Amino acid sequence: MSVVQLRGMTWDHPRGLDSVVSSNELLIEKCGVSIEWTARSLLAFGDQPIEEFYRDYDLLVIDHPHVPDAVHANGIVPFENLISEDVMSELARTSVGNSHNSYKYQGKQWALAIDTAAQVSAFRADKADGVPIFWSGVITEARKKTVLWAHKPVDAFSTFATLMAQKGKGLYDNGIYVDEDTAEESLEFMVELATLVPDWCATSNPIDAVEILATTNDFAHAVCMYGYSNYSRKGFREHLVRYDDVPSFDGRASGSQLGGAGIAVSSASTNQAAAGNAAAFLSLPEVQSGEYGLNSGQPGNLAAWKSYQLNEVANNFFFNTLRTLERAWVRPRILGWPDVQFQSSLIIHDMITSRKVAPSGVASLNAIFAKYIQE
Repeated sequence: MSVVQLRGMTWDHPRGLDSVVSSNELLIEKCGVSIEWTARSLLAFGDQPIEEFYRDYDLLVIDHPHVPDAVHANGIVPFENLISEDVMSELARTSVGNSHNSYKYQGKQWALAIDTAAQVSAFRADKADGVPIFWSGVITEARKKTVLWAHKPVDAFSTFATLMAQKGKGLYDNGIYVDEDTAEESLEFMVELATLVPDWCATSNPIDAVEILATTNDFAHAVCMYGYSNYSRKGFREHLVRYDDVPSFDGRASGSQLGGAGIAVSSASTNQAAAGNAAAFLSLPEVQSGEYGLNSGQPGNLAAWKSYQLNEVANNFFFNTLRTLERAWVRPRILGWPDVQFQSSLIIHDMITSRKVAPSGVASLNAIFAKYIQE
């Protein structure tokens, strides 16, 4: 059997790269397709427009807020044209929370949820019994100087979005981008938390924070950070890190900003049928629970999150955080959102690091939305 050669773009972390590379032999065996993967940085994954690189690849691993911009740039194709309705229905039914639906736009499915994450908490079991359930408990622990909270601009935005959703005023709810009174409350809380964690957290992302947690003995907790199951796997780093639900005001772990990654087919691919088949295969429950998940992957499929084998390997990472994932808040899929998110993150970060929440700064968030969103 001749093997179809495709090119794919993912993101540069074992979770994003090792998972798909390790699945390649199975992909060749079952689908007759081999994918040569290239990886871009986590920052580029979150910020780089898909229109800048889609022409060079058959498959693209992307973040769901980029879908509208990619569609309007004619960079990706809908899966309705590529896979059967039965397969699509199975993937929708077995998705973790809204992971599958987060890649829907204008009534079509533009990517498959190959990977899922949300803001959760992490802790060292040798230094703490668990993570605070309530935000008040986080503040108590933070005063002991044992807590990390990574809040470089993009991550500050994620925490802001999580807090807004937890307070019942999610971003763009009922057509309003930011409820300004609730935003002031959330930002004041973030300023308080920022004063209680190390200054370097202001320039750190979740990987930076969990690396410190996993390689030093200085801290016990990290909060409101995207989970990485790799750090819960024995031998990945010097110390094992455990994960649990995101803190909340009511103890219900709802409202965490949904992240993760979807696999899309480039409109520039000369073999879209093979690319679509490969994407669907990598998203199937049996692959996500097996080769993909066991080799550093963080699957988007619920069967994997409930797999006893995978949870044994990852010290119950998936069992412990599933409630947060199922109750996560999904960013809107609207044209221009990546620009809004980036520009908002700079303002939010400035208010946090300057320790000054000004009504004019909060109002400017809505001005940014009006400037960049094309409704």
